[in-house]
Amino acid sequence: MLERLRSFLRKILGISDDIIFKSDFPDGKLIGKPAQIGKFSVIDYGGGVKFGKNVKVGYGVIILSVSTITGNKNVEIIRKPVIIGDDVEIGSNTVVLPGVTIGNNSTIGANSVATKNIPPNCVAVGCPAKVVKVKG
Repeated sequence: MLERLRSFLRKILGISDDIIFKSDFPDGKLIGKPAQIGKFSVIDYGGGVKFGKNVKVGYGVIILSVSTITGNKNVEIIRKPVIIGDDVEIGSNTVVLPGVTIGNNSTIGANSVATKNIPPNCVAVGCPAKVVKVKG
């Protein structure tokens, strides 16, 4: 009964059971929205996330603009904006880490981890994601 009520409230409020947009920070900004987004995706916009036009996001994608894994004992948290350009496609189960910019018209292959910026008009794959092709 309680789950049916939660589901009903989510539907009224426009909150999907399958896609999570979240920020633990009141100043977190989410600019734009993907044209398509697959189920089971998580967008953490605590450090800011900006989507360009016609962005397609596959199933199970995780976009993080905040991380508590810093690699530095003196730094407790990283908050850096993620910027995703126009006409970008992000394959299923990809992770995009804080501070990454994905250039216009680029594609990130499934199961990749974007740890650094991806230039425009490229295809990047792997862990960490590396450019394997320039579109042209």
